[in-house]
Amino acid sequence: MNRKERLYKLLWLQIFLGDEHEEEEEENSSDEEDNIILQTVLIKRINTRYLEPRLYRVVKSKHWWQNVLPFYDITRFKKILRMHPHSFQQLANLIRSHHVFSSQGNKPQACVEFQLAVFLCRLGSTGSLFEVCSRFGIGEGTWPTSEERKKVNEGFENLGGLKNVIGAVDGTYIPMRNAPNKDPEVYFTRKKRYAIHCQGIVNDRGIFTSFDVGWPGSVHDARVYRNSSFYKDYSHLIQDDDYLLGDSAYPISPFLIPPFKDPSSRKHKKFNQFHSRHRVVIENAFGRLKARFRTLKDLDIKTVKMGVLFTCCAIILHNFLEMNMDIWEGDFNDNIEEDDNDENDNYTLRNNDEVLKRTGQAKRNLIFHQHFS
Repeated sequence: MNRKERLYKLLWLQIFLGDEHEEEEEENSSDEEDNIILQTVLIKRINTRYLEPRLYRVVKSKHWWQNVLPFYDITRFKKILRMHPHSFQQLANLIRSHHVFSSQGNKPQACVEFQLAVFLCRLGSTGSLFEVCSRFGIGEGTWPTSEERKKVNEGFENLGGLKNVIGAVDGTYIPMRNAPNKDPEVYFTRKKRYAIHCQGIVNDRGIFTSFDVGWPGSVHDARVYRNSSFYKDYSHLIQDDDYLLGDSAYPISPFLIPPFKDPSSRKHKKFNQFHSRHRVVIENAFGRLKARFRTLKDLDIKTVKMGVLFTCCAIILHNFLEMNMDIWEGDFNDNIEEDDNDENDNYTLRNNDEVLKRTGQAKRNLIFHQHFS
């Protein structure tokens, strides 16, 4: 056995046996020489920490951006950047004048189109940030008023017959791949994943008119709703007999009508199905949102704040595209989540204002008798 082979064997023995010492001492000079070599190598390893230097250099090339993407057809372009080419250019023109795209130093920024494409590719992919870097080398919800309000009322009525509906509300999880650094336990959901909560209100076309993002995933829908921007300002937002549709997790009131809980009669069950035909727009909206921007299915982010920003950007882009008839047409049924908040309904009952509750029940009964008397 040569000297190099003896060295490798001694290193492996040190790794597997740790601090165990030989019970038998061998007095030959060869072993003493091996010990000296071993100590020298281990000290060197500790001082350098790694046996080989780590390289973080990423080969940067804009070949794909300059020579591949421009020649994609509409279908392939939309598959990569999640929107039609004309929507992409229209969006780039809208944001071009923003000060964030103005160079502050001597080094010029990449063009707006390139920066937008990188962001859209990241938002629409479940892959890692490294994959996006390797490839590239590198409106807020508005509540309907006036004429728009009438169109929304008519749109919901055309879905099945319910009048005066101004929106549908629901919540969804935005899962995070890793546990947040701060208070991770409150973000752990009953689905055994870390997630942030997103509440959305949409009109009859699935466009978000209000949304709140950032509550921990363990928080009940009703609590998020009671602390939402809509609830804090509902007296100004709700006009005349308008109301929202929500599922059974939400507290009943004159401005939010949920279905009957545990319906016992056949007519109540039929009403719940009737109610669901109108409310499904919010479930479909979340489905299209997550199908287009797939990173929302598995956020690979370091902070909750970054997850909130990603989600808000995705919702704003969703609105922009849907308002411009760039509708996501892929299969999104697997993104629709069933409500799993029922076990916390006692929270709603304890905190629901009695006056709002009774008035809401009376309004729901009136709607029920109008359609199922």
